Amino acid sequence: MQGTHQLYAVLGATGNCGLALMQLLLAQKGVKINAYCRNQAKLYRLLPEVENNKRVDIYEGSIEDEELLATCTRNCKAAFLVASTNDNVPGCHISQDLILSIIGAFRRLKNAQDQLDNESSVALPKLCLLSSSTLDDHLSRYMGTFFRYILSRSAFHVYEDLRLGEMILRQQEHWITAIYMKPGGISVDVQRGHELSLDQDQTFISYLDVAAGMIEACDDPNGHWDLKNVSVRNVAGAHQSEEFRAKRLEPPGDYIFELYHGEAHRQAHRSSTSGVRRDVYY
Repeated sequence: MQGTHQLYAVLGATGNCGLALMQLLLAQKGVKINAYCRNQAKLYRLLPEVENNKRVDIYEGSIEDEELLATCTRNCKAAFLVASTNDNVPGCHISQDLILSIIGAFRRLKNAQDQLDNESSVALPKLCLLSSSTLDDHLSRYMGTFFRYILSRSAFHVYEDLRLGEMILRQQEHWITAIYMKPGGISVDVQRGHELSLDQDQTFISYLDVAAGMIEACDDPNGHWDLKNVSVRNVAGAHQSEEFRAKRLEPPGDYIFELYHGEAHRQAHRSSTSGVRRDVYY
C-alpha cells in the first residue's frame, strides 16, 4: 500500500452489495479499491466511473483462483466477501468456494512472508462476510414466524451454502479475523442512514445502508464487531422496526408472492406495481 491510502478489497464487485460498497468507498478520500469480479466488462457497464480510475484495480477471474485472490487482498485493510447468487439450486456452493479460496489465499500470503525470513508477522485483511439474519435465531427473533419459514424454505439451498461457508470460516478464527454481517431483507433503495446492531435485524434496508454498515464495522478501531453476528438497521426508520417487533407483523402479500414464484412471474408482478423494488439477499 502506497502513501496514506487505505486499501480495501471487494470480492464480488458486480453484485448489488458489491456495487454499493464500491460507490461508498469511492466517495471517501484516501481510499483505494481492489475489485474482484468474473467479468470486467460487466463491472464497467454497471459502474462506469471505475474505468480508467487510478483508485481502482480490477482483478478478473474465478473465485477459485487462490493466487489471484492473494494478489487482490495483499496489503488490504479489509476484504468484503459479497459474491452471491439468487438461484436456489441444490448443491450451490458459491459462498463455500469463496471462503475456501480466501483461506487458501491467506495461507499463500503467510507463506510468502515466512520465506522472506522476516520476524514481523504478515497483517492479513479483516474479512466481512455478507450473510443473512435468517440464519441467526437471535437477530431474527422478532421476524414473523410465517415470514421466516417461507423465506428459509424458498431459498433453502442458498442459505445452506451460507451456513456451511460461515462454519468453515469460523474454524479459522484462531488466525483470521472476520465479521459476519447478517441484515434482514435488502432492497434496492436510497441510502437512509444506518446503525449496527448485535440485537435485532430490520426488513427492509437498502444495499447502500448495508454496505455502509459493513465499512463501519471493519473500520472500528477497537474491533468491537470482530467475530460477531452483526445486523444493520435504519436510523430514520427505527420506529418502524419497533412497530414490527411489537406487532410481530407478517410480510405484505406481494412479497410472499415473490417468494413463491419464479423470476418470470416476479418480473411481471413488478411491472404492474409501483414503489421500491425489493430483493432479499439470499
